Amino acid sequence: MSSFALGMTGIGVMLCLLLLRQPVWLALAACGIIGNSILNSVTMTKFIAGTGTFDTAAGYPLSVIPLFVLMGEIASGSRMSRDLFEAARVVLSGVRGGLAVATIAASGAFGAICGSSVATAASMTRIALPEMRRAGYEPGYAASSVAAGGSLGILIPPSIILVIYGSISEASVARLFAASMIPGLVLLLLYVVVAWILAGRAVTAATGARASLGERLRALLRPWHFLLLFVATIGGIYAGIFSPNEAASVGAFGAVLIGFLRRTLTWSGFVQAVQNSVLISCGLFMIIIGAKLFATFVVQTRLPDTLLELALSYGLSPFMVMALIVLIFIVLGCFLEGIGMVLITVPVFLPVIEGYGFDPIWFGVLVAVLVELGLITPPVGMNLFIIKAQAGDLPMGRLYRAIAPFLLAPVILVALLFAVPGLALWLPGVLF
Repeated sequence: MSSFALGMTGIGVMLCLLLLRQPVWLALAACGIIGNSILNSVTMTKFIAGTGTFDTAAGYPLSVIPLFVLMGEIASGSRMSRDLFEAARVVLSGVRGGLAVATIAASGAFGAICGSSVATAASMTRIALPEMRRAGYEPGYAASSVAAGGSLGILIPPSIILVIYGSISEASVARLFAASMIPGLVLLLLYVVVAWILAGRAVTAATGARASLGERLRALLRPWHFLLLFVATIGGIYAGIFSPNEAASVGAFGAVLIGFLRRTLTWSGFVQAVQNSVLISCGLFMIIIGAKLFATFVVQTRLPDTLLELALSYGLSPFMVMALIVLIFIVLGCFLEGIGMVLITVPVFLPVIEGYGFDPIWFGVLVAVLVELGLITPPVGMNLFIIKAQAGDLPMGRLYRAIAPFLLAPVILVALLFAVPGLALWLPGVLF
């Protein structure tokens, strides 16, 4: 069997294991270890597995992940998400579909200190969904607004997906965060437009009283703690004061300090947040270690180089290649969770897109948008399952139908990224 055939076989076996509902880390690690054993000696495979595991666990760049996870857990447990929603609800009072728009806006803001779409969706489901139902919003519309808004946490920095992409591509995490800011805001606005358009037939109750200018200004000042954390973390990165790791440390400490000072975080809540952060981080690192083993196997088969040579030999244009890659991401997003999808595909596709002259920073933002699309794409949209778990009376089919119009927003953003690459590349060029 040729190296190329072995590489394709390994990918096929790994996908079969995933379809059989095996854990992502197990599918990646098993295929990586077996593949390396076929290509090398058992002794060499042991060395690759041992050093790969140690390098991943001890690597300084990835220390940002547990810190951002901790910051998100603390923020979620200390009512920051509720404060953001209440502020957005007052500011947008009187607007058609105002609660849905407020949910999307608050989700985007919370994603800016959380970094996790799952945590954002789970938090906003508890806060916003009951409010919209009491206000007479159609349940499917209300739930899909939460799902769409929750997915913004994967694109608006800090983003755990972009940190993982940066570790694979060796791209600057600070540049990735800067590149994703404008596309993240554009996607938020696109979701708002979709929610506003759909509100005409999904909201049967009256719009409600419009808050005065004074009430709106006071509401904007209410989440001061969020603004402080955002300026200290993301602002510190953009200003060159902190590295991403330092900013994550400052953000995690700041979230704990603010939570205790405001008395919205108890000692038991702090311990629970630390425990959740450890469990989540361990799960992420297991997936990353498995992906490292699989990536080593893929590189040794020269699969990316062979795919690039095949594309060039068939005379495929750069945009034809990118269209195929986007299509593959969309299909995989229907069945795989986001982090696993990034770790499986990026080692294979990154050399191909670099060979065609695409910017790795721009590609990182594109990958984040496509992963975000996968979070709300049936049948395995993670955010949809998060909402279903907390809204048991909502049929899954109804949620699938309700989320369909929101899928247009990330598709439009993908088209904009191709048409105007500066949407992602302008801000990093200015700041760095």
